[in-house]
This record gives sequence, C-alpha cells and structure tokens, in this order.
Amino acid sequence: MATLIPSISTCASRMTSGERHVAQRLEDNLDDDYPLWYDVPMGPKNAHPDFCVIALERDPQVVQPEGLHASKLVFPWSYGVVF
Repeated sequence: MATLIPSISTCASRMTSGERHVAQRLEDNLDDDYPLWYDVPMGPKNAHPDFCVIALERDPQVVQPEGLHASKLVFPWSYGVVF
C-alpha cells in the first residue's frame, strides 16, 4: 500500500470526492515503496497537481541498461493523468 503525504485523514476535508476516490485507489493499489504526495507545489510556477507519484526505477524499460548512467531513469520525470 502506497503512503499518501499528508495522510488522507488530514487532507480529506480539502479534497473533492473524485480526489478522495483516486487517493484511496492509489494507496490501495500501489506498492509500499511508492511515495504519493497530494497538492504539492512543483516547478518554477508552483503548479499544484492533485497527486505526484514517485516510481519507475524498478522497471527495466525506463532505466539505462549500462554505462555511466546504468540503473538511472532515461528521463528526469514524467506525467500521468487519471480521468
């Protein structure tokens, strides 16, 4: 189970019903080592995405297989969307 930061009990009052639903599904279905942040300012414009999930480095399709950057992501970060 993923860990939502801050915990759902402390931020549920400011979430929409859809955000609460997605937060619960993400917590329930992602592995334990996936940190999951809610409403954190990011980037130079301090955009506030609903959720930020940090993952991917265990997937061989998204890491450098060899060389100086072996086992590092082939890209610095990515986006995901839930409708």
